[in-house]
Amino acid sequence: MTSSAPASNPRSRSHRRRTVLLALLLASLVVLLVVRADLRHPATRIVGQVVHGTLFDLAGLSPRRVYAWRLWIAGLYDAPLGRRWRQAPERAVPDSFEHRIQARLDFAADRIDARVFTTTLAHGNALSWRLDRRETPEAGCLYATLERRTDNGWAHVASLATDGQPHRYVVETDGRFRVVLQPELAAPVRGGIALARGGSLPFPVVDGHGYDIGGGFGVARDGGARQHKGVDIFADRGTPVRAVAEGRVTTGNGGLGGHYIFLSSGFTRPRFYYAHLDHFAVDNGAHVAQGDVIGYVGNSGNAQGGPTHLHFGIYTGGGAIDPAPFIQARPSLPERPNRG
Repeated sequence: MTSSAPASNPRSRSHRRRTVLLALLLASLVVLLVVRADLRHPATRIVGQVVHGTLFDLAGLSPRRVYAWRLWIAGLYDAPLGRRWRQAPERAVPDSFEHRIQARLDFAADRIDARVFTTTLAHGNALSWRLDRRETPEAGCLYATLERRTDNGWAHVASLATDGQPHRYVVETDGRFRVVLQPELAAPVRGGIALARGGSLPFPVVDGHGYDIGGGFGVARDGGARQHKGVDIFADRGTPVRAVAEGRVTTGNGGLGGHYIFLSSGFTRPRFYYAHLDHFAVDNGAHVAQGDVIGYVGNSGNAQGGPTHLHFGIYTGGGAIDPAPFIQARPSLPERPNRG
């Protein structure tokens, strides 16, 4: 039977732009290798990193898919051994989790297995992980990837570091996600993984909680004339509100929001909207750090006479988006088990 090369996923426009930039950087570094002898060692290391990143950006390739290409080149892709390796993630019984999970990893050299962990994530959620891989003389390579379910199957999203340190990925598209852990053929791997999901931003009201949210995103207002473009977080008058990101504040007064603040953290980043404030804690144009107090809960604007609360909104180039997934409780990884 003739082996067929593994198909690759179509890349997005942003991936193409990033690939072009990486290629330009690669060309510049190659010039360094030729012109500057004193920079050849660090430039060689950086070139390797850029080539690695460019390859994986091109067509959404993952390290696991690159290994599948290696199997194809070796004539094993469609052989029974190669098929079992490629199909291992689909054979695996997934461990589904809602908040967090922890598991030991023990891949034997004489078995072809994969571990799969699944969860549902929304735009603005963060997935945190800590992946330990025990270094032993016989240990092989462990491929660890985050993938999202699409109409065409599972698409590569990110590769997971296996250095035992906490990492996180902020989700840009709602969907069903899975983490796939799979060693190369005939490679024993032992270690452990911890996963947790939650919000990517601090809660905007100091000492506030998710149960303080009383008005959801998209709810009809004014008899259906408009939709609610944020969430309402109820708190006592004068409760501090904090900057959810570093950036520059623009204060204002008037309209539906009363005393309001826009927090901007960059031209291409979202803008954060704080409305119905009682008063400000910062001046217009001030630069603030994440966590700084910038104002205080009130009921100004069209909330006058009603219960005090903060209207919190997030705006991107496409308009308002639901802030709720962003401000869920932050991910909390399980403690490492005591190995005695």
